[in-house]
Amino acid sequence: MKVFVADAVIRFSSQFFISGKDMGQIIQMFSHPVITLDDYPDSNTLADRFYNKAMGLMQEFPNAGLISDAWHSGRRAQSEDDIRRHGFTSYHSVNLAKRDDFDFINKAALEVFAQYLRVVGKTGLGMTLDSAWSSIYGRGHYVPQHTHPLSHLSLVYYAAATEGTGQLVFENPARAHFQHFYPPEISWMPYRYSVQPKKGLFVVFPSYMVHNTEAHDSDELRVIYSANLQLAFNRLTDTDSSS
Repeated sequence: MKVFVADAVIRFSSQFFISGKDMGQIIQMFSHPVITLDDYPDSNTLADRFYNKAMGLMQEFPNAGLISDAWHSGRRAQSEDDIRRHGFTSYHSVNLAKRDDFDFINKAALEVFAQYLRVVGKTGLGMTLDSAWSSIYGRGHYVPQHTHPLSHLSLVYYAAATEGTGQLVFENPARAHFQHFYPPEISWMPYRYSVQPKKGLFVVFPSYMVHNTEAHDSDELRVIYSANLQLAFNRLTDTDSSS
């Protein structure tokens, strides 16, 4: 498992030196952790099983949603040719979080979400898998910039992915605050961070992070499982604490 931080400052606190003397430290102030996990148990079997189920969804929902340049308009497929030209998403057709035949992947997603919460030190929170869906990319397909509204954490899992193409790109949440004063030529703060998809890879991130997927440049299909998580907690009042 790897953890990276989308941030306007350097990732890890560390001491720095001038002329051999300890002068201070670089402080990680505000972080937006993202984890990638590529060693989930028996991941190839999980990936192949979901791949086959996703292919079935394309047959089950011929009028499913489209991606690429049809994504933001919410266009639906009118023909198989629409899916070939734009790509497929089951997002508008069915919530896989409520399908018993997708329990195998939903349970894996919850385990990976729980791992994220352990990494960031927020164990013990209630978790609800709010929604889940499949996307299938052919050559040239992509997803424009977006967020996952009204969710706390989001996840993608790559059941099939050609390496070297179609990177998942996260925008630095602080970019709007510094880009006009710090152009790329002088900025030490990254504008974006890219993750290279591969078969069996999970990526978990805060749902508010703006992200997109670059065009898939391969004749092999890319097959993705995506999910959103809601966190639950109780805020006790003084009366609650004393009862």
